Amino acid sequence: METGSRAPPRYDGPLMITAVVSKKGGVGKTTTSVNLAAALAGIGKRVLLLDLDSQASASLSLGVPRSSLAPSTADIILRHASVEALVRETRIPGLHIIPASADLSTADQTLGMVSGRELILHRALAPIKPLFDFILLDCPSSLSLVPVNALMASDTFLVPVVPHFLAWEGVSNLVSTVSRLYERLGRRTDLLGIVLTMVDYRTKAARTNVDAIRGKYRDHVFAIEIRTNTRLAEAPGNGQTIFEYDAAATGARAYRLLAAEVLIRASARHRMAPYAVAGDDDEPSPPDQPDEGTGAVAPPRFWGAGGGVR
Repeated sequence: METGSRAPPRYDGPLMITAVVSKKGGVGKTTTSVNLAAALAGIGKRVLLLDLDSQASASLSLGVPRSSLAPSTADIILRHASVEALVRETRIPGLHIIPASADLSTADQTLGMVSGRELILHRALAPIKPLFDFILLDCPSSLSLVPVNALMASDTFLVPVVPHFLAWEGVSNLVSTVSRLYERLGRRTDLLGIVLTMVDYRTKAARTNVDAIRGKYRDHVFAIEIRTNTRLAEAPGNGQTIFEYDAAATGARAYRLLAAEVLIRASARHRMAPYAVAGDDDEPSPPDQPDEGTGAVAPPRFWGAGGGVR
């Protein structure tokens, strides 16, 4: 929350791992990953950001030099490196990172025939779970093997969406994909929420599209919106979060508020979830049995602004 305002919502639950994922590029995914991680660290949470995009945009946005990207998350997924050995501190107290490197782009080809390849990251993260309150996974804009690993390693997923015509249609496809992964692999990943990014109410269609998205997905959409903001766009080029670059910018305020809303949803999930959360076990549990009438299995749970499971 902003300086001088009331304290942020309290969350003392277990670690929550969240994949920030979208099938569409240019939606502010990395900006959200970096600045949400920084905002959570800014209110005293122990946060780890895993950069899983071979372009390493999140790493560069946090000031990691391109010449220093290795060792990286590619070593975890491709070479079974120890996660603990790869965690790096950042300039921001409480925020740590494991950078990405170009090797990640070869994951599908390298691991194409490896049994259990979708669960490599899930197993690798187990030793560090007690060390953090939140782990955020910045995923590439696809549903290839790396983001599938991220989804299967996560408790929840967060989807940035730009309110452009039909831009939100991919959300339904993404949720369906997660449901199929659960059916096949037995790892349930809940939709934490959809965050509207790059919202520009100066355009005539913006309000119409925002209303359409909120009408379709209702309280699955975060209340806070990330408006178009020049300072927010400039910060990554300087290797800084928005809080370092301009803490008074509207983008900084928006990500503080988003972090507060994430805490509310995390608390609701911990309080109401009738199933094991991250850290309770190391192996996936079997999926629910298909319904005898339809043959369908349970989809991912949805956590609305009111905290209820859908």
